[in-house]
Amino acid sequence: MVTTLRGFAQRMDLTGGSVGISYTAAPSQQFKDTSGGTSYHAFGINLNVPLFGNRNKIKGNILQNEKPRFYEISGHAAYESYNSTIDFLKDQHTFYQASAGLSAVFFNGRKNIILADFNVGISADGPSIQGNNEKLRYSGLFIVNHIQNPSLTWQYGIVVSYAYGRPLPLPVLGIRKKFSSTWTFSAILPVSVQFTDKLNKNMNISFLLRPSGNRFQFDNINTFNSPSYTLYMQLRQFELGINYQYRLAKQFSIGAEAGLLVGGKLKFTEMDDIKSVVYQTGIKPGAKFRLSLRYRFPHKKAGANYGDMEGDILRMN
Repeated sequence: MVTTLRGFAQRMDLTGGSVGISYTAAPSQQFKDTSGGTSYHAFGINLNVPLFGNRNKIKGNILQNEKPRFYEISGHAAYESYNSTIDFLKDQHTFYQASAGLSAVFFNGRKNIILADFNVGISADGPSIQGNNEKLRYSGLFIVNHIQNPSLTWQYGIVVSYAYGRPLPLPVLGIRKKFSSTWTFSAILPVSVQFTDKLNKNMNISFLLRPSGNRFQFDNINTFNSPSYTLYMQLRQFELGINYQYRLAKQFSIGAEAGLLVGGKLKFTEMDDIKSVVYQTGIKPGAKFRLSLRYRFPHKKAGANYGDMEGDILRMN
């Protein structure tokens, strides 16, 4: 049961609306402090729809030519189900994550691209949802991309994320440097590093290091020695991986990813006091695989674009 910040990049779909599906799998990872291990596979779908704005009225690459100001407001929704096996639990658990929100992109006509996102949703196992015990959770971001020149962009702002297993407001400080017509380096603190090689106009491959974790509500009936009916299950891991993207046609693209999950820790805590740990164990390194398919809605005008910045301007995933 691992999720990442990839949703933020998908919500800022700078080429118009899209719908995507995905399948993610993590084969068995052994526990460090107890016998057995954990594994999961997940199916997901996400949707991004531009609502209003004037971006499609502006043409050209803004990294190379100063263009008029523009903005775009989009709505987004996502759903993912995780079928998970945790060996020290009696039963297999299915976790659900659903969310909806608004995203915005603004260009001030000179040097700054501003990205903003607000997201509300749920993240819980089936019994918690059936018992109406789920709590809403909120996440979002505000990031300024300052274009120093066509090959160098600085990023700063704040992200509220669950990628470290609990809600954290993280200050963002990043850099995106284009070394050649094909190679690009991007890094966003506290932890996200990526090298991207643009193989041709339809293919690119990336090498990455990023946080890969999540938090779910967990139904505690007859499981742990706690008076609480519902706990938080927190997962913290980091992924070292490779990602391949291929545009099949004008509207369709596919992605394939393989990675190594390291630094894993699985923790169950009280909901009212996350410092009160009911149970925790370390997780040994293991593999992760992901396949995705995306369809971009057709539109009459290409609109303003960011060249190679398109798609990885905010890549914390």
